Amino acid sequence: AGPVVPAAAIVPTNIAGIIDSKKITKEEERERLYEELVASPGIRYAVAIVNAQRIDEINILQATLEGMRMAVEGVMNIDGGGRSEKLKEDNVASAERKELSYVITGGVNTTTTPSKSSTNNNNSSSSYQALIDGNKIPLSMPCPSESLTKGDGREYSIGAASILAKVTRDRLMHEYDVKYPEYNLSRHKGYGTAAHMSAVREFGASPIHRRTFAPLKHMEIDEDGKIVG
Repeated sequence: AGPVVPAAAIVPTNIAGIIDSKKITKEEERERLYEELVASPGIRYAVAIVNAQRIDEINILQATLEGMRMAVEGVMNIDGGGRSEKLKEDNVASAERKELSYVITGGVNTTTTPSKSSTNNNNSSSSYQALIDGNKIPLSMPCPSESLTKGDGREYSIGAASILAKVTRDRLMHEYDVKYPEYNLSRHKGYGTAAHMSAVREFGASPIHRRTFAPLKHMEIDEDGKIVG
């Protein structure tokens, strides 16, 4: 259940403890590193949220790749200046948002240009190079890109992006847990645990459940997710 959440980041500051988010088992430690990252000098980051409906439309792999491209575009489009109040209001990941996909961005203004990436207002593709975690490069990338297998454990910036993505998604799942408490989403974050599968078989699908995933794809449910029969 829930969205797929890729992120991209330029992180000039070396922060101790930045590794693949999957290797950080304590949620509070990921939260601490997230807060340190978003406040670090010169950071630019973007997090893409691709919701369950979009995942069902194009499959999880394509939704992940689409989100990766969106996140890279988000970083490249950061202008380093102030945003309007309207944009600030929209620049939040929230369980109340209904879009199939959207991007949130952040960055701390700085006069220092990080190595290997441009932070000026020119978002020319020649100013950027993207390192993509995994063995596939999304189509229509806005800049030169290179895939890196297990990159979140090998490349600092990918590890940083994985923490930004993981914490953003976990926070969303805590919000969804308030809306749909019968699934206990705060505990398993929407992953396919035995307890989660049992709840799905009992209650059917919430609006954030992926209906092309088991066990829902084998169940008869109506448009509202209720079990038929």
